[in-house]
Amino acid sequence: MRVTFKDYGFFVPTDAHGAFVVMEGVGSIQTTDVATLRHYAEDAGASEEEIAKITADKEELSFEAHGVIVKTAKS
Repeated sequence: MRVTFKDYGFFVPTDAHGAFVVMEGVGSIQTTDVATLRHYAEDAGASEEEIAKITADKEELSFEAHGVIVKTAKS
């Protein structure tokens, strides 16, 4: 699932992978076009070869968060 943040108003720490989160917002099914998928792959550091293999749009669950709580071991 791709999570974006309303008006880019906040971000989640990059080391939050695997953490339990509580999100408030709106979910929907979105179709992401090839150009955008390639852009995401480039941003993620994919090789030219990997990027070239992206040839079809992708339908995926999307979520626009209005608020997020990241639970850590201490919270």
